[in-house]
Amino acid sequence: MIPYQQTYRLYLSAGQAITVTLRTDEPLYRIVERLVMEHGLPVVDQYGQPITYALYAGQIRRLSNEMTLRQAGYDQGGDLYLANIYAPWWEHVPAATRRVGNDPPVPNTRRIPYALIGIGAAVVLMIGGILLFTLFSGTTETAARPSATASQPVQSAMQRSNPTATLAPAPTRQNTPQSAPPTATLASTPQPMAGLPTSTLASIPQPMTALPTVTLASPGNTATALPAGAEEVSIAGVKREYLNRDNRLFFQGRTSFGAYLWSDSGLQTKAPASQGNIVVSNGDRVAILSQNNGIAQVRIITNALDPADPKVIGATGYLPVWLITDQNVPPPPTPVPDAGKLWVRKLNEDDEPGCISMRITGINTRGWSFGVDGMNLAGRFDNAGNARLCGLGPDQEVTISVRDRSGRIVPGGRGVPSKGRAIMLGTWQRN
Repeated sequence: MIPYQQTYRLYLSAGQAITVTLRTDEPLYRIVERLVMEHGLPVVDQYGQPITYALYAGQIRRLSNEMTLRQAGYDQGGDLYLANIYAPWWEHVPAATRRVGNDPPVPNTRRIPYALIGIGAAVVLMIGGILLFTLFSGTTETAARPSATASQPVQSAMQRSNPTATLAPAPTRQNTPQSAPPTATLASTPQPMAGLPTSTLASIPQPMTALPTVTLASPGNTATALPAGAEEVSIAGVKREYLNRDNRLFFQGRTSFGAYLWSDSGLQTKAPASQGNIVVSNGDRVAILSQNNGIAQVRIITNALDPADPKVIGATGYLPVWLITDQNVPPPPTPVPDAGKLWVRKLNEDDEPGCISMRITGINTRGWSFGVDGMNLAGRFDNAGNARLCGLGPDQEVTISVRDRSGRIVPGGRGVPSKGRAIMLGTWQRN
C-alpha cells in the first residue's frame, strides 16, 4: 500500500456501504469533493442552494474539512460516514441550506387556534338565533296586547329601555365619539334586548380578542444589540491580491476566501466557530466597537460563510482596520535575498505524550513561534531558541510549521511531520 494511504468502509446511506482507499495526508475537503463526484451525490438542495458534505467518524463526531485523516487521529482505517452536514441521512430530516438574503419563506409555526374560532362562531350563531327569537316574540306580544296598553307607548318604551346594573350608563356628549349615534336616538328606540338575563350577556365569549400577535424574524437576520457609539459598516478589504501583505490573516478554502476573526488584539488566536474558525468576507456587516493602533474590535452582524451559526452571529473579535475599510493598505513586502533555510529533524520521543518541544540553533529566534497545522496550538521561542506546546492527544501525529516574528512561515519550516512526545531539533543553514 502507498504510504499515507489506508482502507476504510464508507457508508453513503443506511443501505449502501463501499470499501475505499483514501490518502491520510490529503485535506478532507478534497476527499469529500472527490467522493461526491464519483458517487453522483446531489450537489444542490430543493431550493437550488449548494449542499455541504462532510465525513463523520461514527454518527456523532464530524471531521473538520480543513484537516487530514492523520491530523484527525483517524488514519488506521475503520468506518466513515459521508453525509450532508445540515441533514445527515441517519437523522431522517430534510436538508435546509440557508444563505443570507436568499432564505425560503419561513412557515409560521404559531398556528391559529381554529377550534377556538369554531366555538366562537357557534356561540355567535346561537346568540343571533336568540336575538331573532326575542325580536319576533316581542313583536307578537305587542300586537296581541289590549288597546289600553297601546295608549301608553312612551311609558312602555321607557320601561323596556331602563339599563340593568351590569350595563354601562349612556355616554354623555363630552365623552361620546364622533361616530356614535346621538344619545336621544338611543333613548327613544325600543330595546328588545332588555328582556334578556344579564348573565347571558356577560357569558358571551370573545374569541378573536384573545388571539396573540406574533412578530416573526427571518433566520440569518437576527437583530444584534449594539452599544452606543458603535459604527456599523460593510467589510471591503478582504481581497486575494492582499495575500502577500500577511497571508496568515487570510483563509483560503476550495471555493471560499476570507479573513480570520481574532480573539485577541495581538492577532495570535483565531476566534472559534461551531466548526472551525470564524471567517469574514467582503460584504459582511460588522459593528466597530473601538480602534487602537490600526486594530479594530468588531461585532459580527451578518456573515455570508456561516449565516446561521450562533457562535458567529454576534461574536466579538479583532480585525486590522485596513481589512474592513480597504484604506491605508500596507505595501507589499520588499523581496529580500535568500538568507538561508531551516532543517528540522526529530531528536527523540522523551517529552510528555501530549506535548512537542523544539530547539533551533544557528539563528536568533527572538519573536519566533511554531504551531500545529490546523489547530490553535502554538509555542513561542525564548532567547535561547527553545519552545514547547501541549494539548495534543497521546502520541497524536501532526505536522508543525515555524513562523518568524512577522508571522510568516520560514523557509524549510512548513508542514514538518511530528507527534506527541517528540523533541524536535532545527538548524538554520545559510547558502
